Amino acid sequence: MAKKRKKAKKAKKTKAKAKTVKRAAAKRRTSSKARKVAAKTKRKTVKKAKRRTKPKTLGQRVAGVFGVFTDTIRDTGKLRDKLEPPATSETE
Repeated sequence: MAKKRKKAKKAKKTKAKAKTVKRAAAKRRTSSKARKVAAKTKRKTVKKAKRRTKPKTLGQRVAGVFGVFTDTIRDTGKLRDKLEPPATSETE
């Protein structure tokens, strides 16, 4: 005599559980072509942080001001010589 086997009853799936199972199955079934297309889609580019300049030290600031000051004096002298060459003054 053949023994009758009792079938175990399957637990009913809730709607939420059924959705998660479907999603998981869909993730596993993606073709290689679909993955390649997904990889090619543009993603947001991350902007690089702007490079900050090193803050100037007090010595560098003083040197800069001194350089500008001396350049101004030299340029003023050159302009004066250009307008009126040396040794041609009117106060003779």
